[in-house]
Amino acid sequence: MAEWLDKTIEEGIPEVVENRLGRRLLYAVFWVTTAILAFWFLSTGVVYGAFVIGSPLLLLLWTRLRGLASVPRTMLVISGLAALVPTFFLGKYKAAEDGHTGLILVGFLVFLVWGAAYPAVLDKLDERFHLSLYPEELRPRKLEPEERHELAMLRVLLVKLTMATLTMLVADASIVAALCVAALLLRTHWSAVLAGLACLLETVVEINGLSLVVTFDPVAIGAGLLAAAQWWDAVKNPLWDRRAELEGGW
Repeated sequence: MAEWLDKTIEEGIPEVVENRLGRRLLYAVFWVTTAILAFWFLSTGVVYGAFVIGSPLLLLLWTRLRGLASVPRTMLVISGLAALVPTFFLGKYKAAEDGHTGLILVGFLVFLVWGAAYPAVLDKLDERFHLSLYPEELRPRKLEPEERHELAMLRVLLVKLTMATLTMLVADASIVAALCVAALLLRTHWSAVLAGLACLLETVVEINGLSLVVTFDPVAIGAGLLAAAQWWDAVKNPLWDRRAELEGGW
């Protein structure tokens, strides 16, 4: 079962996204969820909402115009800090006295979908930038991984793992989120394995004091599986290693 799921994710999803209809669906899902989040955050304050939504969108725009490898580190850090703000969902999601209200639950699920779509859109826009450098008559339909800029590919992975960490934070899995932050800082394969396993464990158990309590929360399961899949990408990627020498670092 695990082998079948891994093969489906590794071979099926890229094929769907590379399909023209799949790309359109990806962009449609991303922009719809972005619009929902923008409305949600802007309604709490224009400056606050503009920072939260504007920073990730500015990163997308820069990537499309100049490539992800050329993005200044400062912009990456600011976008990451802006992405921390969706912990707003945490307070709303957990504070509902009557359980997970419909509106908050929808907002939480929208955030999960947006967090999964954002790195994919970032990756496609970087690829479109590099394709635009080819003469139109010689322009290929897509670029193979070995033709892509290694620093850009590392940054796409970094964004994926940042989203995985935020997903755990928003899901109120603070201990797991701390492990994910440590794995981001260490940037080793073994720390990625530990972070991924912790995300998977979070889908079925909850730490209550010094004991583990088995739980069944569909939202927590979805968040944990999404985060674990992102960390699995890091485990398989040779670039996710501090010893990998890349021009520009990260």
